Amino acid sequence: MNRMAMQAAFFCGNDEFLVSEGARKWLERVCPAEEQALALEVVEGRVTTIDEAVASLDGVLAALRTVGLFGGKKVVWLRDATFLKHGVIMKNAKVKGLLAALAEDLKAGLSGEQFLVVSAPGVDRRSAFYKAIKACVEWQEHELPERDYEVRPIALQRVSKRIREEGFSAAPGAVDRLVDRVGFETRQLFNELDKLMLYKGAERSVSVADVDAIVSATGEAVIWDFTDAVAERRLGEALRVFRRLLFQKESSVRLVIALEGLFSDLLHFREYAEAGWARLDGRKIQWAVDAEAEQYFEQLGSDPRKMHWFRASKLLSQAMPHSVKRLDACRRLALETHEKMISSGSVPHEIMMETLLARVCGGRRQRA
Repeated sequence: MNRMAMQAAFFCGNDEFLVSEGARKWLERVCPAEEQALALEVVEGRVTTIDEAVASLDGVLAALRTVGLFGGKKVVWLRDATFLKHGVIMKNAKVKGLLAALAEDLKAGLSGEQFLVVSAPGVDRRSAFYKAIKACVEWQEHELPERDYEVRPIALQRVSKRIREEGFSAAPGAVDRLVDRVGFETRQLFNELDKLMLYKGAERSVSVADVDAIVSATGEAVIWDFTDAVAERRLGEALRVFRRLLFQKESSVRLVIALEGLFSDLLHFREYAEAGWARLDGRKIQWAVDAEAEQYFEQLGSDPRKMHWFRASKLLSQAMPHSVKRLDACRRLALETHEKMISSGSVPHEIMMETLLARVCGGRRQRA
C-alpha cells in the first residue's frame, strides 16, 4: 500500500454498520482515542441541499489545509457523505470544483501528519472525483445485494463468523432463526447477537430456544410469523400475531398485500409441483432438469430457482397440503379484501382482515 493510501481512506456502501465500523477502526489506528480531542475534526456529510454540500466540502478543505494544534497531527473525517451519490448535487459546478480541489490535494499527497477518512452510503461512479481518487486512497466497499435471497446467505455467514470469533457455538437452526427474526441489517443483527451472548454468559452454546427467548423480532420478522401461520392454517396464531402487529401500528392494508403475495407464491409453487418441476427431498427443494421448465422460467421476471433454497423449500412445503383450486380461491379472497379496503369506508379494516383470516385458515381443526 502506498503512503497516500495509508493517509486517506474511503469507506462506502449500503451496509451502514460495516461502513461506519470500518471508518472508526481506521480512525482509531491513525488517531487513538486519547489523541482525538486535539487532533480529530469531524465534518458532517449528511446533507440534502447544494449549499449544505458546499459547506461540508469547504469545511474538509479548510481543515486539511490548517496545521494541527501545536503543529501536531490533523485528522479529518467527512462522515456519512450522502451527497456523493446524489445525482443533482454532484452535477453542480461549485460542488464539482470543490471535489476536484480535494482530489488534487489527495493526488499531491498529504503531509506526514495529515489524515483524511470519508464514509458514505455510496458515490457516483460516473463522477470525475471517483475516477480521480479511487487509486490514491485506501478503498473499502460494503455493498449488500438488493434481493433477499442473495443477502440472506451473507447475513447467515456474518452471524456464524461472529459467533465463532466470540468463542460460542450455535445449535442447528439457531443462526437461521436469528436471521429470520431480526432480518438482514447488519447493525441490528450484531446488536441482537451481542445481547444474546451476554445473556448466555459462561454457557457458550446458543440454541433455537435461546433465540426465541431473547432476540427481539423486527416488524418484518413478525410479518413472516404472520404469513407462516396463515400458510399453515393456524388460525389462533394468525389472529394473535395480527393483533400484535396492529398494536405495533402496522397497516391492515400492508398485511393484506402480504397475504396476496403469499397466496400467489404458494399457488405458483403448487403448480410447479404438479408439473413435476419441483419436489421436496426431505426438507430441501429439488428442481427438475426439464426443457419445458427451463423455457418457462427463463421468461419470468424473477426465476424462482434463484431464490434462496431455504425460502423456496418453505414455500413448497407450505403449498403441498393445499390444492391449486384452494390456493387460487384464497388469493382471490385476499385481492377482494384489499379492493374493499381501498374503496369502502363502512367496515373497519381490522374486521375485514379478521374475516379474511377466518375464511382462509378455516376448514379444519386448528392448533393454537
